[in-house]
Amino acid sequence: MHHHGYMWVGSGSEYGQDSQRRPAGQGFAAIAVVPIEPANWLLKSRSMVKATFKDIAPALEWYHEQILLYREAFDGDHAKADETIAASLDSARETLEAGADVVGGWWGHRGTTFYAVHLVACPNPWRPTYACPEGLR
Repeated sequence: MHHHGYMWVGSGSEYGQDSQRRPAGQGFAAIAVVPIEPANWLLKSRSMVKATFKDIAPALEWYHEQILLYREAFDGDHAKADETIAASLDSARETLEAGADVVGGWWGHRGTTFYAVHLVACPNPWRPTYACPEGLR
């Protein structure tokens, strides 16, 4: 078991186009927009994998770094608060330990931008037939 890290930053209107976020959507594999189902990242182009982690500590560190990169743009003081970020990291740790997908998403710039950070389990417990984008198993 390992996790692939994915990051997407895009417009709220792009995020709202559900057809592009589903595997049946035209050009799904090549479009970087975050999929509706986290496991569906594994169906996208291998080039969208930002990092691969076999251990929990580096995966959490990467996840935390991605949040900190965009934190100041997040809407609302609560989303930016140290306590909120710490709680997100605690939840991510528990999720990684369970071998599941970590899903983080934040609205920013007054709801015009969406920030998504995912750590997708591979092999995936919900989609075990999906191939690993990096050929690992």
